[in-house]
Amino acid sequence: MTVLEGIGSLRSVRKFKPDPVAEDKIRVILESASKAASGSNTQPWEFVVVRDAKVKARLKEPMLRTWLERLAGSSGMSPRMRDVYDEATEMLRNTETIPVIVYCCVDLNRVGKSEEVRYASIYPAVQNLMLAAHALSLATCLTVHGSTATRGEPEVKKILGIPDHVKVACLVYLGFPAVKLGRPKRKPIEKFVHYDRW
Repeated sequence: MTVLEGIGSLRSVRKFKPDPVAEDKIRVILESASKAASGSNTQPWEFVVVRDAKVKARLKEPMLRTWLERLAGSSGMSPRMRDVYDEATEMLRNTETIPVIVYCCVDLNRVGKSEEVRYASIYPAVQNLMLAAHALSLATCLTVHGSTATRGEPEVKKILGIPDHVKVACLVYLGFPAVKLGRPKRKPIEKFVHYDRW
């Protein structure tokens, strides 16, 4: 798979086989993440790789609880969005069966103070991680569960022993896909690209 093929075919998958992911594949994926660009080359990323089912079960509780609270407050959702949210809920309910969860974090002591630089310094690494997994026939789903106070971050950090100066940016569910999906549907670039001015 070339880089362009990987970019063109990467999909979010929410249903995974229970098969374990080999240690050498996880290492390749994390090495690929570490090659990303970051503000002033600070490389502020920290990754917590969770494979223990008991730990995943503990992590599920705050993430699922806060997610269901958010859903309870939402109304007027389109049928399509309801389907997406239902799939997300099901994935969360099955957290302990997902082979690998990678919490992607930013060490705030090693990055600029502005929020935009913090996230610009972690998300390229996350994209590398997902593309590398895809190249190894693995599937991923990036979510923000456990990444803010209203999404269970304080409890997640406590369970994982993440220090105060480290921020959870997102997490990536990782494993072999249980479903086969086609290429992602995207708008043609003419719909959103502007040259020289809007």
